[in-house]
Amino acid sequence: MTTLYFMHREFPGHSFEVSEMLEDPEFRALLTFDDSWYFLHYCFFGRDCVCSETSSAVRTHLYNLASALYRHFDTLTKGEPQRAERILATIAEIIDISEHSREFSVCLWAYGDISTRDFLAERLASLPSTQQMEHFLKLPHMTRHERDRLLYRYSDDKVSLKRYRNELADYNRRRKLTAKNDQRAKATA
Repeated sequence: MTTLYFMHREFPGHSFEVSEMLEDPEFRALLTFDDSWYFLHYCFFGRDCVCSETSSAVRTHLYNLASALYRHFDTLTKGEPQRAERILATIAEIIDISEHSREFSVCLWAYGDISTRDFLAERLASLPSTQQMEHFLKLPHMTRHERDRLLYRYSDDKVSLKRYRNELADYNRRRKLTAKNDQRAKATA
């Protein structure tokens, strides 16, 4: 399995399975926004390179991805318990990454092995402090850059977090209803 090294932290890389899923047009159609696959496929799951983005944009796309996975959970799992476990592990990792990104204004990450981790550590060591980076991001040319984002780089983590929480609540309601119906069926049988 490919490991994810994200800002001084190591993740198991469960989410990398989504990279393969993004190749399928049917899966892309399930995403919250038509063009979010571009960010996920080319920016977040960038292969053989160190990726970077503002933490808000990372959270926006990862919360939207988790929302889509919960919304289409039954379709994606096809009733297979092992697949369901993998998707739940992927969602948990995506949310963990999103929450971890809150500590930084800009995030760097890479998928790979130990040499990838070491290369990322070198890149991280040369970055300015978090306070300096936050000041840099507030400069007029950077705020203009944020306003002029292309659609696939859309960034609004508050809306995405709300969307994720709503989909999680809906997923939990569906699970409770399924369990309740199963229990009724066993009681009447």
